[in-house]
Amino acid sequence: PEAADWCFLVGRWNVPIRRRTARGSWEEFGSTLHNWPVMGGSGNVGDNVYHAPSGTYRGMSVRAFDCSARLWRSWWLDGRTPRDIAPALSGGFANGMATLSGEEIAGGKKVQTRSQWSRIDTKSPRWEQASYTDGDWQTNWTADFERSAS
Repeated sequence: PEAADWCFLVGRWNVPIRRRTARGSWEEFGSTLHNWPVMGGSGNVGDNVYHAPSGTYRGMSVRAFDCSARLWRSWWLDGRTPRDIAPALSGGFANGMATLSGEEIAGGKKVQTRSQWSRIDTKSPRWEQASYTDGDWQTNWTADFERSAS
């Protein structure tokens, strides 16, 4: 089953993004994703293009199944700072959702981060990222995926 976990994400997508700014308001912009399986399905790679208000940039997600731990691991590489790959988030699939979590560095501080995929059995999956601050999870990114015609 692990090799099929990310099949829902394979292909090309248009991805409207909502991201919380440092001031707490939301900004919206478009992006695209091209995702494909690697390592016989026990991994996948996503090439993202973001058309943010501050300018267009690229990023890459890499996911791999860790057989010994029975967990998926996910790394993020931001094209604006390609020397700094983010620490892996780890987790798995249960009850029609994928949840991966771990520590990231934000503003020079370690922050607990959670990435959740829902609606993975539909033609429009949803991704949300949240950070744990002040004793609560606060969503700071959302993305509703739409299949691209090309």
